[in-house]
Amino acid sequence: MCYVNLMSAPKRVLCQALPTPHHPTPLEESEATHATRVLRLKDGDVVEAMDGNGHAALTHLRTRNGPARLEFISSSVAGAPEQLVPVILEMAVLKGEAMEWVVEKAVELGVTTLAPVLTAHTVVQMDRKGPEAFRERWQKIADQALKQCGRLARLEVQAPCALEELVAKPVSARAQRIWCNEAERDGSQSLLDWLEKSRERDFSPLHLLVGPEGGWSAQERDLFSRESGLAQVSLGPLVLRAETAAIFATSLLAADFRLRRK
Repeated sequence: MCYVNLMSAPKRVLCQALPTPHHPTPLEESEATHATRVLRLKDGDVVEAMDGNGHAALTHLRTRNGPARLEFISSSVAGAPEQLVPVILEMAVLKGEAMEWVVEKAVELGVTTLAPVLTAHTVVQMDRKGPEAFRERWQKIADQALKQCGRLARLEVQAPCALEELVAKPVSARAQRIWCNEAERDGSQSLLDWLEKSRERDFSPLHLLVGPEGGWSAQERDLFSRESGLAQVSLGPLVLRAETAAIFATSLLAADFRLRRK
């Protein structure tokens, strides 16, 4: 009989498919490297394996006699539906650590999808590396945050796209897009006001559009004014950095969603 010490929470790893009894599953090379070199896990250690789709299992990590692999111990209790909030964060691409911080905190707050947006005031140049390289980097950061915060379902990081392309795509029938207007700190309805007025409506999902450092351009504001079904909100009387605005607004939406479900 195998006894497993679970007095301390096991470390977590991502895999494409969970192992089943008598059917181990291999770890991707990058995930195996992270498990053994960063997490310092050794052959036989107990880890929680996740597939990124809301399912998990307790496993033994095996590193001897072949590539790193996971051997099934028992299924874990899934809780992905309770962890997530139906919010798609449409975030203007920020420089370096600011964007990475937004990605990490979006995972912790339960956001389902992050859509990076290229705006008139976006300063990050993607020509040399290409948009896909940035998306892959942000997805890796999201996956690491996933393992650390206890969430089971992966945050999907979409490929960066231009604001005009994003706005031109219609949202689903039950969805709503709101954009944060950094220039309106007194006269415009606040996000809290908008949530109160919308309490009887079940938006799923909510698209939250947050601008870059430097704010929206005059042309972008004109674009918003021409689009029907686009709600404008203020985030209060103080000037917020773009990354602060994203997390502040996302926190309000997550709290409101969870209060409605009680």
